[in-house]
This record gives sequence, C-alpha cells and structure tokens, in this order.
Amino acid sequence: MGTITLQTSNSPIIVGFTRSDAKGDYSICYEGKADSIVLTVSGMLIGKHSKVVANKSQRVDFVIKEQALKLKEVTVNASKIKQNKDTLDFLVGAYTDQNDRVIGDVIKKMPGIEVAESGKISFNGREISKFYVENLDLLHGKYGLATNNISAKAVSIVQVLENHQPIKALRDKLPTSDVAINLKLKDSAKGTMSIMGLIGGGYQPVLWNAELSAMYFGKKRQNMTIYKGNNSGDNVASEFRTHYDYERMYMNPNSPLQVQMPVTPSVPRKRYIDNRSHAVTTNHLIKTNENTEFTTNVLYYDDCIRKEGYSFYEQFLPAGEKLIIEEQLASASHIHNAEVASRANVNTENHYFNNALNLKASWNNDFATGSTYSNANQETTKIEQRLDQPFFSVDNTMNLIKTTPKNSYTLYFSVGYGQKPHTLTVSPATYLGEGQPESLVQDLTARDFGVVLRLSYGFRLKDFRLDYSFWGRADVRNLNTGLSGEATGNVTEVFDDTFKNNLWYNTCQTGLSQNYSYEKGNFKATLGLPFIYYILTDNDKIPDIRNTHNRVCLQPSLFLKYEYRSFTFHVSGNARRSFGDINAGYTGYIMHGYRNLLRNTADRLLENRFATAKTSVSYKDIFHALFVNLGVDYGYSWKNLLYGYSYQGIMSIKNTIEQPTDTENYGIRLSASKGLSFWSGTLKVSGNYNGGNGQQLIQKEILDSRFRNYGAGSGLNLSPVSFLSLNYSFSWSESQSYIVGRSSDFPKIRRTSQTVGLNVFPVKAITINMNVEHQYNSVAGQRYTTFADAGLKWKNKHLDIELGINNIFNARQYVSASYSEVSTYYYSYNLRPVSALLKFRFKIK
Repeated sequence: MGTITLQTSNSPIIVGFTRSDAKGDYSICYEGKADSIVLTVSGMLIGKHSKVVANKSQRVDFVIKEQALKLKEVTVNASKIKQNKDTLDFLVGAYTDQNDRVIGDVIKKMPGIEVAESGKISFNGREISKFYVENLDLLHGKYGLATNNISAKAVSIVQVLENHQPIKALRDKLPTSDVAINLKLKDSAKGTMSIMGLIGGGYQPVLWNAELSAMYFGKKRQNMTIYKGNNSGDNVASEFRTHYDYERMYMNPNSPLQVQMPVTPSVPRKRYIDNRSHAVTTNHLIKTNENTEFTTNVLYYDDCIRKEGYSFYEQFLPAGEKLIIEEQLASASHIHNAEVASRANVNTENHYFNNALNLKASWNNDFATGSTYSNANQETTKIEQRLDQPFFSVDNTMNLIKTTPKNSYTLYFSVGYGQKPHTLTVSPATYLGEGQPESLVQDLTARDFGVVLRLSYGFRLKDFRLDYSFWGRADVRNLNTGLSGEATGNVTEVFDDTFKNNLWYNTCQTGLSQNYSYEKGNFKATLGLPFIYYILTDNDKIPDIRNTHNRVCLQPSLFLKYEYRSFTFHVSGNARRSFGDINAGYTGYIMHGYRNLLRNTADRLLENRFATAKTSVSYKDIFHALFVNLGVDYGYSWKNLLYGYSYQGIMSIKNTIEQPTDTENYGIRLSASKGLSFWSGTLKVSGNYNGGNGQQLIQKEILDSRFRNYGAGSGLNLSPVSFLSLNYSFSWSESQSYIVGRSSDFPKIRRTSQTVGLNVFPVKAITINMNVEHQYNSVAGQRYTTFADAGLKWKNKHLDIELGINNIFNARQYVSASYSEVSTYYYSYNLRPVSALLKFRFKIK
C-alpha cells in the first residue's frame, strides 16, 4: 500500500490525494486545467517515486522495488515531569549531572521539592509524611539514610504522591492532604546486593574518613546496613534524624539541666566542628505476603564533639542599666545513643494492624571549661562544668482498624516509660556568698509513665463521614532533685529542703472526639469537636502541699481544601487549652546551669489558651514545571501567669506573678520553583515576613516587646553545556527585636549569604569542583566572612578517587550577632583550618 498525490508542475501544493489498496490499485481525479501534472507515490517501505503525465484520463503504472524511506534526523525529548492522577513522576536522569553521587543531590534540584538544611523534605509547601523505596517504608522517618546513601544511578523516578493515604482500609473513606515520596529503582538495582566502601585520610589536623554500606532492595525483602566514621567534620548523626513519626507515647530525652557552651554558628558544620564520630545502623524489612510486613531498625552512634568560642552577652534592665557577661569557653560533648525499633504491619483492603516497639538508651555527658567576666562583680572567674545525662525509654503502640463498606472500627493502645537520672557539677560555686563549697552538684531524676487507650467508630452517610472516639490518657511524672556542695577532702554538704524537690505530677484525661468530614468533587472539609475532661493532681512532698484541679474544655478545629484546575486552596484553624506544667510546678531551687538557680513561686495553676489560623494557595503547572505556594499564618496565645527573671550578679532568679498576658505572631511566606527548559536548569525563590508582640518580665517590671523579620532567598542550578554545571544560592534577612519606647537601643540586623558552586567535567571520568561562600552581618565586629573549597574527582567502574580542600582562605574565626526583645548577643567561633582530604570509594559487590 502507498500514498498517491497530485501536484501541478512547479507548484508545491497538493491538489489530489488517495491511497492504494492491498493489490496496489488506485484511482485519483484532477479537475484542473493544467496541461500536465505530477503524480507521486510514496510509502515507508517503497520510497518516493514521481511521474509527469498529460492531463487526460489514462492508466499510470508504477513498477517499484521495496525500499526504506530515509527520514531527517529526529530528536525526542522525554518530559521531565509526568502526572497520573495524584502521582507526579520526576525523571531522575533529566536532573542529574556528573557531579551527583546520591539521590539526595538530585532531589534538591527538582522543581517543587524543597530540602531544608536539616534534611527534611517538603513538596510545594507541605512536609512529606512518608518516604518509600519501591513502595516500602523501610526507614520509618529516618529517610536521610536513603537520600544520602542510595546512588543516584540506581533510581529512575522520584514519585510525589499527593493526597496519600497509607492505610488501605481508609482509602476513599477518610480524606487526607498528606504528601509522600517514593523512589522507583532501575531494574539493575532491584534484587541485587550492593556493597560499597570508602577510606580516606588527610591533614590539618590528621584526618580520617571511613564508610561501609550494604543495600538490597527486592520485592519481598529490603536491607540497608551502613557504617560511617570520621573526624573531618561530617555530621553522621544527622542521617538518623526522624523527620516524621506515627502517633505514640513518646518519652523526651532532653535534660532540664545544661552546660553553657559556645553558640553554634550559622555556617556548615564541617567548618567548625572538631569531632570524632562513629555510627552504624542496620534496617531490615521482610514482606511475607502482599499485605504483611515486618521491619527492624537498629542504630548506634558514638560522637565526640569539641567547640571553642567567645561570647558577649548584654541584658537590658528596666532602669536603663545593662548586665554584661563575657565568656571564653571550650567544650566537649560525648554522645552515646542506641535505638532498637521493631514493627509488625498488616495492611489490607478491610483491616489494618500495626504494632511498634521502641527501645532507646543514651549515656551522654557534656564538659566545658573557660572564664567568665561580668560588670556586676568586675572580676574574671574560671568556670568548670560537667553534665552526665543517661536516659532510658521503652514504648509500645498497637493500632487496629477494621472497616466495612460504610463503617470503620479502631482500637488504639500506647504505653511508655522513660527515666533520666542527671547530674550537673559546677566549680567553683558562685551562688551562695561567703563560706560556700568549692563546687555545687545538682542531682535530678525524672521518671515518666504514660498510657493512652482509644476506641473509635466511623461511618459514611452519602458525602459525609462521621468519626467518634472515646479515649482516656494517664501520665504519671515524678521529679526528684537535690543540691549539694563538695569541699576539699571530698567533704559533701547536703543543702536544706529549700534546694530539694520530690514532686509527683499526675494528669488524667478522658474525652469524646468528634470529627465530621465532607468530601464532594474537589472540595474537602473536616470539623473537629473534641470534649475533654481534665484532672491534674500534684503532690509536692517536701513542703507537703497537695492540689487537685478539674477542667472541662472544647478544642475545636477546622480544615478546608478546594482544588480548582491547577490551584489548591487550604484553610485551617484550631483553638486549644492546656493546664499545668511540671516545669512550672516545682518549688525547690534547681541549678539549671552555672548561672541559673531557679524555682517557682506562684501557687496558682498555669492555664494557657491558644488559637492558630493558616491559609495557603498553591499552584502547579506540570507542563511548564512551575510550582508556587503562598501562605499566611496567625497565632494567638494567652496565659494567666507571667514568668520572668531578676538578676543578682550573673545569677538569674525566676519570678512569677499573677498577670494575664497575651502574645501574637503573624507571618506570610512565599516559595516558587520553575524548571527551565533551557540549560537543564531549575530556579527557586522564596520570601517571608514574620512579626509579633508580647510582654517580658524583667526585674519584676512588665515590658512590652516587639519583633519583626523579613527574608528572601533564591537558588539556581544550570548546565549550559555538557561539560559544566553551575549552582548559585542567595539569602537575605533583616530583623529587629525591641522594647516599646526603646527601639533605638536595638538597631536592625541585616544578614546576607551567597554561595557559588562550579562543576567542570573535562572528560567523563573527571570532575572538578569549586565552591565560594560569602556571609555578611551588619552588626558584627567582623562583618564579612568568605570561605572557599575545591575538589577533584576521578572515577571508573569500580573506584572513585576524590581530593577535597576545605577553607582555602584559612578563615580562623566566624563572628556574628543576634538580638532578642531584651538582650543582645555577640559571639566569635574558632573554625577548622585549611585542610585536605583524599578519599577512595570502591565497589566491593
């Protein structure tokens, strides 16, 4: 079969068209007046043939041989982003260049996806709630292990899952606006064990770096086992950070005691941390059938971190005076942390079961030495501080959901226990005047036990869904503290009951939670109306004071979502109340730090009221790779007590007065990103404004305070030619905090930061990196700081060799400044010197 066309001589216009049948016969008609015409037959397998014939009725035969028709060269460009309902596919190859090693390097360049400095990932203004590898949640919130260790070459697609409901039994039953990410691997990376190793060494000081990773991603089994260690400033513990978690009885490991340390500067960690780090984790998932999974996650890290710096602290006092404290400190933190998590999950179309057991233990200690000077005592004092803070916790959570076409039933039970016996030692003692011991020892033991049980029932009525939960929760807390002194000869003096606490602080809550949801088309709405009955009992055993408080409250919430073409609108708001706080309940002195000796003096229950409102509009244009999010936030809080501090020398003393006080916070934020069709680029911009007002209690005087902050930023990455890529980022901020009527005492602070990175690929095996970072602070003594780094990489199929040179300009100090409503803070921080590190990365299997 072929195509037959008619044209007049010397004219490109086709005046007749037909196709031949399977036998090659055809018929075509021309009604024009030309003397002759051009008859052409063509086809993919017969080529193109033409004849000039007279304009009369006749039979024209073509005798041809089968041949291919040669076409002009055609280039097909695959779309970088594809959409299928609520799933967006980002093609990894479209955003990857020769410098990208792990998938996290590529994700940062994708439009619409933001990666915070902490590693937390958001899509178009919404934080992700799940992170999968091949549709399996192996890491349970610690997805930094995936983004920083899975090779970019192993991933074909990064999927963004909008309106994601991970529980199959609740799909199409309970509306959600959650966002998840799923990594789709290439076939070559599935079902095969990959083992990689790294060793490295360098100088100034003597540097070392080591890594070993083993990964397996199959249909029924996944495993990631990783070891990392270094003394070159890399933060191995950051990959263990949990970015999302399920609802559970969480036990807080943080200590109320603290060692005064140099402030962490706003520069990358590798520029200032003197560390010695070891971290190991193994994560295993077994999928016994289509709906059942078992996961086990084990991690341990040992981190020794040293810091050194100077600070100048200026506290505003109402009488126009200022308290000045200067500190020169050197600190060391030794962190030991171990965690074990085990989960069993059954996720089917009509029932869901999840049981999670978590064990955590840490035995950390902080140590700091240095000198402090204050204008209050006009002398310099040598200070030594040590904090031992062991911690242990265990918790178990079970969640069972059963659904029918219209109804759902839920049983939720969670229980947890945590214990932290902490000891802070400060030498010399500076609180107690003449005759005081050489050092003070603060012992603190906190024990927490909590349990929650919830029974829920939900049903659908046309476009409405109604959910009701009867629940109860009990928290039992004990705080036991004592302050003692140590003199020469190991003589210990235990102070009187004024410096002791034995507080039992117990709460019991029960209530009925109501959620009414409506979903039709592109509109979703959820109204929450939980009623809570609250009982608090505190037993302060040393002064023998017992109190019982009862409260009933309603805590409403509202969520609205509407989608119109490429726009999505969100509106949410809630009102809450809270009662009491164990940190506001103890009455004996506790030495929280070497210049903080605090206790509570109010005999009334602390009551808080909160109200928040948020609205946002997001725009998504997949065809043009354009994503925009604009949001406005407002928050209001009220409390019946006002807390503040008075100062005796450098010692702060907590004051509490019965004074209702309120605070307001408001802000607007914008983020946008655009994939550029030319030069394989991505442009990202952001902006924000935040402000607020409140009250401060200083030296028993109430002061009105204000703050406001503006910020803007941008990021650009381009690959103008195949052998070069360019990265640029810029951020600017202006902030001011002040006391009403005294704003001139607190001038504005302006900060800028710029980073330029250039990657050159002279050949496929070689990559040259150059990076320059410039920072500016308008009120710092040293306003400008510049850093530069360079690197050279060579790789083949089995070996990568990388030479990195950090801090080429050998910047030795970083100086910055910040303000709060009632204080100013200047600090300088000692940085790591210029250094070189040579790494060998190799494939074992």
